[in-house]
Amino acid sequence: MEKVLYTSGAAMELGLGVSTLRNYAVVLESKGYYFERGPNNGRIFREKDISQIQEMIERMTRDGMTVDQAAEITAGQSGKIEVLVAVPEEQDAKLNIDKLCEKITLLEEQQTNLAEINKKLALQVERLTEKIEDRERDQQLFDMMENARNRKKRKGIDFLRSFTFSDKKSTI
Repeated sequence: MEKVLYTSGAAMELGLGVSTLRNYAVVLESKGYYFERGPNNGRIFREKDISQIQEMIERMTRDGMTVDQAAEITAGQSGKIEVLVAVPEEQDAKLNIDKLCEKITLLEEQQTNLAEINKKLALQVERLTEKIEDRERDQQLFDMMENARNRKKRKGIDFLRSFTFSDKKSTI
């Protein structure tokens, strides 16, 4: 069974730092080399990838090549493998696009439903606000009527008091 490593494991195996390995991988990809990707879109390094990177490092140290020069030669040597691996990627890309289109359609439907719910809630809030305003107005009217009734009672009591007090004064 072929050994499969992710970036950190491959960096350890090659004796490189993780960021150095990532930089080498980016340069290789820019020259047309293909790395398989894992579920989190991280690069998967197979034995052939590790040997290609080792060869690239040897060219840089032994022949004094730059990273770009060594990557170009390394990517050029693996060109036939890259084409064979790239075809399934195109099919995967089409499947991914189809899945994304389905998800977008579903999200658009959910957005439409949420917009309708939002409209209904806005109408309910408006109705409740009107009811609250009506109740507040009714309470003010009730308070005004109660005050007016109390004033009339006091006037009537004051009027009656004037009669009762005047009778007592005259008897004395």
